[in-house]
Amino acid sequence: TMLTPESALRKDNRHSHDACMQHRHYAVVAAIIALAWEDFPDKRDEIATAFADKLALTQPNFNRARFLRACEVAS
Repeated sequence: TMLTPESALRKDNRHSHDACMQHRHYAVVAAIIALAWEDFPDKRDEIATAFADKLALTQPNFNRARFLRACEVAS
């Protein structure tokens, strides 16, 4: 299942908390990275992995595999 901004927002609204980063923010980042192949095809996997590493530190429930799929990168 792709992490769309709409589904992320619904999830954020159901599980509101004080986290700085919310699912909708992850969805936006993933969408930007997924489009990076157009300009930086050789760097997309590296960029997505670096983001996943750092974003995992912002939220204990961060789903790295789902994020990388949304970035269109094999996890």
